Amino acid sequence: MTSSTRYLSLLSVLVVFVKGSPVPSALSELMTSGWTSGEELATDSLYGETGAPPKWEQIIKMLVHEVTTLRNQQFVEEFQKPVEEISSFSQHQVPSTPPHLSKTLCSTTNKEACLQEIRRGLRVYQLLLQHVKAEYPQSTLLPSVTHQTTVLIGLVKNQMKAAEVVEDLSASERERVLGEVSTGTEWERKTSVHAILRELRNFLVDTKRALRRMEKRGKDFQ
Repeated sequence: MTSSTRYLSLLSVLVVFVKGSPVPSALSELMTSGWTSGEELATDSLYGETGAPPKWEQIIKMLVHEVTTLRNQQFVEEFQKPVEEISSFSQHQVPSTPPHLSKTLCSTTNKEACLQEIRRGLRVYQLLLQHVKAEYPQSTLLPSVTHQTTVLIGLVKNQMKAAEVVEDLSASERERVLGEVSTGTEWERKTSVHAILRELRNFLVDTKRALRRMEKRGKDFQ
């Protein structure tokens, strides 16, 4: 048999093989080889089949980004200083801003107490954002921050037992909170806006950590 004849014979065999029995792909070989299973190839995620994070985490991530941007914009525009000098204003405080979340209170054995603290803190910040709007009305980010804060409050409330849901701030509490920031000189009101945005960002970061801790310890929060 000549070399050309052998080549044609081999070619015909390959054509028959391809038509009758397709060459398996590398992925199909891996799935059926016994090295692994289809379940093992699936994405291992705590967030469901789609792999998307829970809604509360998405909202907090967006809020942290927007509040940080808003804080920086307000600092640069109102104080005419570069963002690199923002730490020089860390001493400015607002008495009514909620304290940082307690790690003891937000533990696996105190889910309801932790959720109460988160919700109440967010309600105070929701009120303080009214002062931010009054002093910094030109912000295009503030409406989104206010809306997402309201959504997050609703998500937290939905996870609480009906008997444990705390009442909204009383009229006297609202008056006290706004009174602390609406008086004073123009400089003091501007610095209070900066302090509110700074502390809101810190509170959101604390909230994310607390909710993640609940989730990891088997306390569902979607």
